[in-house]
Parts: sequence; C-alpha cells; structure tokens
Amino acid sequence: MKYRIKTTTTQKDYKGKSIFDRAADELMIEESFSVMDEEGTIETSLYGELECVGDTYTLSYEEEAEGMGGVDTEIKFNINKLDEISIARTGGIEAFMFFEKGKRHICVYNTGIMPFEICIYAKDVDNRLLTDGYLEINYLIEIKGACAQKTTFKMEIEKL
Repeated sequence: MKYRIKTTTTQKDYKGKSIFDRAADELMIEESFSVMDEEGTIETSLYGELECVGDTYTLSYEEEAEGMGGVDTEIKFNINKLDEISIARTGGIEAFMFFEKGKRHICVYNTGIMPFEICIYAKDVDNRLLTDGYLEINYLIEIKGACAQKTTFKMEIEKL
C-alpha cells in the first residue's frame, strides 16, 4: 500500500559521560537527559510503501533530506514486538540501526567515505504506525569520541 510519510528529526547535543562506556541500566535510571541549548530539526514529506510478510511490517521510501538523495530506507518491525524497530539505509549511505526500548546497541554507519560505529540507546519507542499512523523514537546517539546527541524521530503516515 502507498503512503504519504512525514518525518521530523530533532537533535540536541547531550552533556554527560559517553554512552559507549555506560551500562544501559545507568542510562535508564536518569529521569531526564541534560542537553545543550542549540537544536537542529529536519522535516521531510515523501511517499513510500508499507508491506507485510507474516508478522513483519516494512515501510520503505527514498530519502529526500539534504545529502540523503538516492538513499533507500526500510523501517521494519514485528507486530509482536512493537518496541523494537530497525532502520536500514542503502545507497550513498549504508547503515543499520536497531532501536529497542531501554537497550543500548552498537551499529555501523557508512557514509561512503568510511564506516564508523555508533552507539544508540533508545529511551522510548512509541510505535503506533498500524493503529494511529504514528511512530516516535527518543534516543541518544554517539559516534565514539564525539559528543552524543539526544534525538527525537517522529513519523506520521497517511494511506493514499
């Protein structure tokens, strides 16, 4: 089925210890993340398709954000594990990111120049794509040795 997709990604620099070096339970205990004032937001509006094979749903679309043209994105989730989401990108950028509520995962992101490890800690995954056409992921992301960022990814889908 074809869908209109709207995404909003907001990032703020995170002040604190590296999330590579911290246990997920330490991150889970924190009530709020301390962030710096500067914020960056990217919004996109595009079209994609949602397919189902067994219990697995795949939402696929071509990225249109600046610097992301020609990158195909697939968001996958299992109907029985809605708080686990994978995002795979292929094309000019190759990446696989896995978000699981309350867990930390090391993933690889390849810009085409060089690959690097990223650490993702998903504070919350609110997946209501099938019921309300809405997904929100709140997470910390860090490239080892660089400042971590607190990120909120929101997606709304509307059937055409």
